[in-house]
Amino acid sequence: MLTRMMVRGAGARRSVLVTAAAQTWRRRYGSGVSDEVHPLSEGNGEPTPRRALLYLPGHDERKATKAAGLDVDCVCLDLEDAVALNRKEGARKSVVNLLSTLDFGESDVAVRINAVSSGLAKEDLKAILAADTLPNTIVLPKVDRPSELEWFFDTSDRLLRNQPRDTPAKIKLITQVESGIGLLNLQSVCEVDRVDLTASSFFQHEGVILGGDDYAASIGATRSRSNVELLYARQQVVATVKAFGLQAIDVVNIHFTELDALRAEAEEGAAWGFDGKQVIHPAQVPVVQRAFSPSEQQVEWAVAILDAFYDNQIKGKGAFSHDGQMIDMPTVLQCKNVFRLAVAAKMVPADRFDAAIREMELAGNSEGDGGSEGDGVGKGQ
Repeated sequence: MLTRMMVRGAGARRSVLVTAAAQTWRRRYGSGVSDEVHPLSEGNGEPTPRRALLYLPGHDERKATKAAGLDVDCVCLDLEDAVALNRKEGARKSVVNLLSTLDFGESDVAVRINAVSSGLAKEDLKAILAADTLPNTIVLPKVDRPSELEWFFDTSDRLLRNQPRDTPAKIKLITQVESGIGLLNLQSVCEVDRVDLTASSFFQHEGVILGGDDYAASIGATRSRSNVELLYARQQVVATVKAFGLQAIDVVNIHFTELDALRAEAEEGAAWGFDGKQVIHPAQVPVVQRAFSPSEQQVEWAVAILDAFYDNQIKGKGAFSHDGQMIDMPTVLQCKNVFRLAVAAKMVPADRFDAAIREMELAGNSEGDGGSEGDGVGKGQ
């Protein structure tokens, strides 16, 4: 079985050892700080970049072929809303064919199946998981309760185990919250495999999408251009999803010719903490991906502070002064977030700090873990 693997920066990235300094940070900051030092290491479980997630009707091979040439982080072949009920079976066959025949380059290739509650999800999974080439990601819509995610894991794992072929690599899963009850249960849904890491043998829950139009309908609201009716839901999704280390993907803007309004909406979402945005037209892709990429000034600021941070760590210093600012761990973590975005936008190489990290590891290993707590990072939160 062929499995689409993420290729973005794969040659440059590698897992690194946990240094003595990292162990000290973990004791101080608890689960809020990763065990890994590298800002973008595979071992750190960083999500696949999805600044723009472009939906394509699963039954429309012409549109999919055109999208294969786009520079878009994620292409999502849709079996749900974009496909009429009487075309579902044909769309499944079409998607299976597209997975094997089209080269989407570095784009993450996703398939959105139908909701568990629709009664169509099992047939979708049977078709997609039996394909010669699997997608990178499956999107599961309208997840209202943890039991639906548990059903998905049980069903898909059973189907994959019964395939007379090698076990595939982990497939990414993105769930969608699209109702009031789904929002209320979002924490419990996230806990299904973030707390029980053995919930699935083949899938890794990586992100959550907010379906704004379905959510608005579920609470009796109507979508407006201001999105005021989604204010609470958008902020709640970011706060809950990020608490579990998952990716948050913002609502779609259906006015695909109004690119200035789209830009403002995307920039707002990025400022709130969303990692990307759903799009429905190729013209929206560059606007959205630019909005979810850092500016050159932000990248320069982050790289300069991270350079100083690693240099000070090698010297055994914790908090330090840089350009008139006192820098400690919270600022460093913000800089690492900017660095991750810059790598996704191909603004800096993913291995930018590898040499400094190796030197820091050597310095940490030579000193052991018995250093003075006074050298720690942090001047109070």
